[in-house]
Amino acid sequence: MDGCDSTAVQAFAGRFLDDVSGGMTSVLVALGDRLGLFRALADGGPASSAELAARAGLDERHVREWLLGLLSAGYLDARQQAVEEPVFSLPPEHAAVLAHDDSPFFLGGAAGLVPALAAMLEPVAETFRSGGGVPQEAYPEGLYRTMWRMSASWLGTLLLPQWIPAIDGLAGRLAAGGRVAHLGSGGGHALVLIAGAFPRARCTGYDRLRLHVDRARREAADAGVSDRVEFVHGDAADLLPATGDHALVLALDVLHDAPDPAAALRAVRAALADDGVLLLLESAGAERATDNRGAAAALLYGASVLYSVPVSLAAKGRAPGMLGLPAGELRRLCHDAGLRSVRRLPAPTPLNALYEIRH
Repeated sequence: MDGCDSTAVQAFAGRFLDDVSGGMTSVLVALGDRLGLFRALADGGPASSAELAARAGLDERHVREWLLGLLSAGYLDARQQAVEEPVFSLPPEHAAVLAHDDSPFFLGGAAGLVPALAAMLEPVAETFRSGGGVPQEAYPEGLYRTMWRMSASWLGTLLLPQWIPAIDGLAGRLAAGGRVAHLGSGGGHALVLIAGAFPRARCTGYDRLRLHVDRARREAADAGVSDRVEFVHGDAADLLPATGDHALVLALDVLHDAPDPAAALRAVRAALADDGVLLLLESAGAERATDNRGAAAALLYGASVLYSVPVSLAAKGRAPGMLGLPAGELRRLCHDAGLRSVRRLPAPTPLNALYEIRH
């Protein structure tokens, strides 16, 4: 084509193939995670395709092709001598990310977001034409199962051991029976953890998706804390009581999806005690949207296009998107709601920003 630098074209074509390959690799990771192949390889040690298939109770031919695919992507190692069958292994550093849910580095389950969100391509494409949205209820349950699993993984390693102790006096107030609310409580794991650690705390979660509420109630029942944890179906901006007595309100990676983030923050202000705190986790976006560059930003924008914006628009929200509440905008919204103290805390990943917010 006229005006094209052929070297630059070839370089970009290579980059494009890398991206498509990465998408395919994500699907293979999601498949291996679902079938327990990473855990079987990590726990049992190096194996041929036949040995790994036997461990996992799967068909060898399918397992062999999966192994070769992830070997080609650099996720697995292999050794082979002469005519022997290749023996595959998962390096321990890769196992920490892909195989062990209890690892603080575990990310493997997140690959499940890719096929679940890709399945919504047609409904989302239609919103581009209509200007409408896609309700949460229209998304596959597999998407939410992935969300529950990933949030449980990082909450288990961070909420009680790190975040609550980082806030001066909070553990004492919870131990004394402090009141806790969770906006967008999802699968309920955060409140179940708090109720287990602080038996006198009174906890209520609010979520607009019935599937989340039902899942959270089951988790509370299984953990034996249903007597002190309640989950309510509906928007916390409308339902959170303006009692001025809450020791803690949680909003973990949900404010950008709220129909009205400003209204949600005003509701939090009215619910918090004088010494209460809002613990808020949000995507770590740049102040200028065009400064969000690189792999992390591309991942978040992809999730925003396929989930966050359509879901917010379906709820008649303003749809800021997953990177649409950077620190400056968040501080402005908090200030307008009467929440004047905003302190940033260490976050679990470079994708996130964690804040301690007070009156």
